[in-house]
Amino acid sequence: MTPATLHQHAPDSAGRMDDRLLFWITQGVFFGIASTGMFVLKAAVLDRVYGADVATRTVLARLAILVLDVVLLAAIYRRPAFRRIAATGPFIAATAGACILVAAIDGLVSTFVVRTYLPGSLPILVQHPLLATIHRVMLLVIWSLAYHALEQRSAARRTARLALEAELALRDSELERLGQQIEPHFLFNALSAVLACRRDPEAVEAVTTALADYLRFCLSRHGGPEPLAHELDAIEQLLAVHEARFQGTLTCRVTSSPAARRVAVPPLLLGPLVDNALKYGSQTDAGPRSVVVEARVQGDELVVEVTNTGGWVEPAGDRHGTGLANLRRRLELADLEHRLEVVAQDGLVTARVTLPANPSPAARGRPLDPLPGPTGTIAGNATDA
Repeated sequence: MTPATLHQHAPDSAGRMDDRLLFWITQGVFFGIASTGMFVLKAAVLDRVYGADVATRTVLARLAILVLDVVLLAAIYRRPAFRRIAATGPFIAATAGACILVAAIDGLVSTFVVRTYLPGSLPILVQHPLLATIHRVMLLVIWSLAYHALEQRSAARRTARLALEAELALRDSELERLGQQIEPHFLFNALSAVLACRRDPEAVEAVTTALADYLRFCLSRHGGPEPLAHELDAIEQLLAVHEARFQGTLTCRVTSSPAARRVAVPPLLLGPLVDNALKYGSQTDAGPRSVVVEARVQGDELVVEVTNTGGWVEPAGDRHGTGLANLRRRLELADLEHRLEVVAQDGLVTARVTLPANPSPAARGRPLDPLPGPTGTIAGNATDA
């Protein structure tokens, strides 16, 4: 499970708590309004007509039976049979039928209470049965409307949560696939470097040690953002392998500011850039070559550049380069504002990535447009490595 997936569980639990809290607040408001209305009716009418004692018992009995009514209604609405009826037939008719059924049960319970426990109370039930029935049904319909509104809200939240979890799972799967797509290129090139210096035991030892350090970095990745320093150190080991591979015709340098090393970035940010610089630099420059990796913070942005000697390599046909296209896709999946561009000038090709220096979950948006120029985005040395 990735950090992004773990991050979703707290809001999910908070959402369920919000739904329960809203439900009980709504219950409190409903019964508060109902009891207030009944006591106002008691003070204005019932006390004079039936006497204060009978009126008080009537109101308290009605409130107690109303609690029983809403418990029965909630049980009906939660039944799978009701959900099937409401889904396949008229929802309003199903709700009205449930309210009428519970109102009938209310009438039976009220009659039982009058005859058994509170003789003389609930006189409206006996003297005005139609008015009592209308009173019951109206209260139950109002409660049902509030209940269904809360259910719809909760269902919408559940649907949104499931959709978000599915999207996160898809993103995690694609990020893992894209990362695995890159790594074999590094390994193939590194093994070629070992073969290139096989006649020099000391060089083989140095290359093998550097390769082991780089592989240790690859295997220790947890899949989430981590300080750029981790990959910078690993890239230094990888470039040492390639310097041995090209046996004196390649020089490499990695420079970075302390602030840049602390910035958290997506995994495998530098790998595709360095791989392309090594591959296409050798194809377009016959003399001694160089690869320079530089990371710095400018204002509120992290700028990472990989510069190599060599010329421009146009993508073949519709092929835009698996390496940099892969990197761009991973940056988009990470929801990071970013700019990825390649500039060729004066015998040098520079691949530049610009990211927020302080990325956060709130720092989201579409990728920045590429800077204008003759090179554009994902071009030049981006054909693939």
